[in-house]
Amino acid sequence: MFLVYCDECEERFLLPASHVTAVHNLASGVIAVELICYEGHHIVVLSGNDIDIPGPATV
Repeated sequence: MFLVYCDECEERFLLPASHVTAVHNLASGVIAVELICYEGHHIVVLSGNDIDIPGPATV
């Protein structure tokens, strides 16, 4: 499960792994996870050891 915030829905919710569309290694220690919300909007969540903020970040 991924806790995400969708800017278009203006809502925070949990998305299951089935909503993941892609995973990218952007750099050493930085991972981008692309998801689709329940309304079909695209969301990118950054995660990994080299992210400067605590916890995953939705961009």
